[in-house]
Amino acid sequence: MSPPQRQFFFLGATGYIGSQFLESAKRDADLYDKLKEFTLVALVRDPENAKSKQLQEVWPGVVLVKGTLDDLSLIEEQARNSALTFNAASADHEPSIKAIVTGLQKRSADHPSGPKPLYIHTSGLGILSDNSRGEKVPAESLVHYSDTKFKLEDFPPTNPHHSPDRVIHAAGAQKENPIRAVSVYPGAVYGMGEGITPDALLPRVFSSLYIHTGVAGTWGPGHNALCVIHIKDVGTAFVKIFKLALEGKAQDDYFITDDKAEPLVPKRFAEEIAKVLHAHDLLKTPEHKPFPEATISHLGELAWSVLGGNSQGIPDRLKAEGWEPTETTKLSLWDSLPQEVEHFAATYKASRT
Repeated sequence: MSPPQRQFFFLGATGYIGSQFLESAKRDADLYDKLKEFTLVALVRDPENAKSKQLQEVWPGVVLVKGTLDDLSLIEEQARNSALTFNAASADHEPSIKAIVTGLQKRSADHPSGPKPLYIHTSGLGILSDNSRGEKVPAESLVHYSDTKFKLEDFPPTNPHHSPDRVIHAAGAQKENPIRAVSVYPGAVYGMGEGITPDALLPRVFSSLYIHTGVAGTWGPGHNALCVIHIKDVGTAFVKIFKLALEGKAQDDYFITDDKAEPLVPKRFAEEIAKVLHAHDLLKTPEHKPFPEATISHLGELAWSVLGGNSQGIPDRLKAEGWEPTETTKLSLWDSLPQEVEHFAATYKASRT
C-alpha cells in the first residue's frame, strides 16, 4: 500500500478561531515549517466568496473543497485522506464529528504500520457547567477544573459538548484502528482578532438577539460566571498544542485554554452591550432583564447550561509547557467589549442602508 498522504484537513479555516490560528501559526517558524509539509485542504461553503479568496492569500497553496458540515460523505473522505484533521467549525455538530472519526479510523486501517492519524477538536468549557440557572454561587463554592485531572465522566452527559467529545475520545481509546484525539476547551473568547473573521461570536450573537427581542436579557438573573480568554491567546494556545501533538507529546488529551481572568458575568455583559446599542438607537432601553421563558424556550436546556451556569477552568497543561495568556492580561473582556460592540453596530447599520 502507498505511504499515507501528507494532508491537513481543516474545518473552519475562515472562522474566528480557525483564521486566528493560521495567523498565529505563521508567526511561529517551527510550526509553520512543519505545517507547510502538509497540503492544507479547507472545507468552505463557497470557494468563490471573499473569505475563501482571503484564505488563498493567507495560506498559498491551500486546496478549497466546497461543502458544509452536512456533507458527511465528503468530510469522511477528506478525513480518511488526512494525517491531520483540525475542526474549528463546530463543537456540537455530531454527524460531522462522527464522519471525521469514521474517516480517520478508516485511514488507520488503511495504513496499520503508519502513524496514527491526529484529530484536534475545538470544544468548549460549557461541558463544565454547574447549571446554576443564572443564580449567584459564592466564590468559595465555585469549582475550578484543571485539565490535568480532566475526565469526561466527571460531568453530566446532558452538558454541552459531552456527547461529541465522548465519540471522539472513545475512538482514541480503541485498540483497533486507533486515532489520536485531542480536545481543546476555550471558554468565552473575546477581542478583535487578526484573522479573516476578526470579530468575536458572543458580542455579535447577543447584540443581534437584544435588537431582535428588544431586551438586553440573560438566562435567569445572570449572576453566573464564565471563564474568558482573548482570541490572540487562543491562537497561541493552539500553536503550542499543535507543536506538542506533531511531536508525539499529545496522544489522547484534553487542554483548557482559559485562566483566572475576571470572568464574564452575563448580567454585566448584557448591560455593557445595551449601553452601546442604546447609544446607536438600536435598543430602546439599556436596562437589563432576565429573558422571559417564551423568548428562549426554543433554545432548550443546552442554552441554559452554557449561558446560565458557571464554567471555570485552569490551563495547567499549557502553563507547564510555558504558555501564558498574555493578551488576556493586557486587555480585559470589559475593556475590549465596547470596541467590539461598536464594530458590530457599525456593521449592522451599514448592512441596513
